[in-house]
Amino acid sequence: MSCLKSRAQREAAFVKLATDLPAQLEAWYDQHPAASFGELKQEARHLRRAFMGHGLAVIINGRDTSFQLEEPVGAQCGQALQFVGYRPWRVSGLEGETEIERAYYVCRECEGQTLFPPGSETAVTPGSLE
Repeated sequence: MSCLKSRAQREAAFVKLATDLPAQLEAWYDQHPAASFGELKQEARHLRRAFMGHGLAVIINGRDTSFQLEEPVGAQCGQALQFVGYRPWRVSGLEGETEIERAYYVCRECEGQTLFPPGSETAVTPGSLE
């Protein structure tokens, strides 16, 4: 489950990820002492991509989980949707793979209508996450 963090906590977690990169590359190079420059560069890219994915998750998940104190309402019935926990949302991009955690709501009245904020682009059809 996501946990909101202060700006200083998010920054500290991000910096920790960044400071671990040289040690990870050194460890890889220790295991592959005959690696070419190209192989070392490829591993560095792999580590950078993983760092970016994790770093973005730290910033995003630590800032907003999309949990709403005032429950959203079903589009058809107007009744409050029920918060049922947090669900992962995997995002892929050039800079890395990121797993964002978001609050997940279900409307028992609207035939299982769900809401997976932050917006309509993340609306979920019934049964698609089960």
